[in-house]
Amino acid sequence: MSPVDFLQRNLHNRSGLIRKGAAFALRAPRRLARAKAKPADYASRPPVLANSFPKSGTHLLDQILEALPARRNYGEFLSSMTSSFRFQRRTSSESAAALRTAIPGELVRSHLFFATEIAEAVVETGIVHYFIYRDPRDVVLSEAHYLRSLNRWHRLHPFFRDAPSLDAAIELSIRGIPEKSDSFYYPPIGERFEQYAPWIQRDDVFAVRFEDLVSDQQPELLRQIADYYAARSATPMDIDAVVAGMRASVDPERSHTYRKGRSGGWREKFTTRHRDLFREYGGDVLDRYGFDPFEG
Repeated sequence: MSPVDFLQRNLHNRSGLIRKGAAFALRAPRRLARAKAKPADYASRPPVLANSFPKSGTHLLDQILEALPARRNYGEFLSSMTSSFRFQRRTSSESAAALRTAIPGELVRSHLFFATEIAEAVVETGIVHYFIYRDPRDVVLSEAHYLRSLNRWHRLHPFFRDAPSLDAAIELSIRGIPEKSDSFYYPPIGERFEQYAPWIQRDDVFAVRFEDLVSDQQPELLRQIADYYAARSATPMDIDAVVAGMRASVDPERSHTYRKGRSGGWREKFTTRHRDLFREYGGDVLDRYGFDPFEG
């Protein structure tokens, strides 16, 4: 295993210190690779963007896309929000500029809101864009656990920690904290989802639902993911071998945020109040994006 391969593997380590150290150490080989890049390299090994709605299977998508040919993950993670310590919105110009630094063969991970300026940067740089999303009811459940118990350094952690119960934390994730918009950006779940939703319907984005990717549809979806990349790369590839590599690369235990990673958990956890709040703050996202409606 090369030093770069070793560092890349540690980007999925459960230790935050090791992950950050690996990302820092990968900056030097990334600068070197960028300096050596030629225009033809972008055609033969186009950069890949693994974009996601937070808590929607980010690490699952990362692991699958790392199996694409000649792929390097240098630890770049682009977000429309600043660090979790501050949690404020970045400008679209900042995100677009960062995307334009992508190099041939790179896997760039992200939580990027839709913006025309960002979409144009993806196209101009020749990036192959994948986007994963999930039933927002499962998202609020996962987010409540994550912000309450897993990420104690997050700007939102004190609010979730101080919620009197997990049920109250789920309510908080549904309602958001819009009254603190001068300090950080955490609107209701419907607005959060709509920031990403336009990616779903674009022809130049391979959008996939988490629920489908962990179902019996997975084999066919992995082939579609590989085919989508192959159609945009000038280098011929063995689709069967790539799909086999994707299957082998999926390892939930490598995700430092992994909890249960299953679909429909909200049905067991949502109270009547949660359902009512989601109807109020979720808007029409369930109907518009093909998620099962509430029963009754």
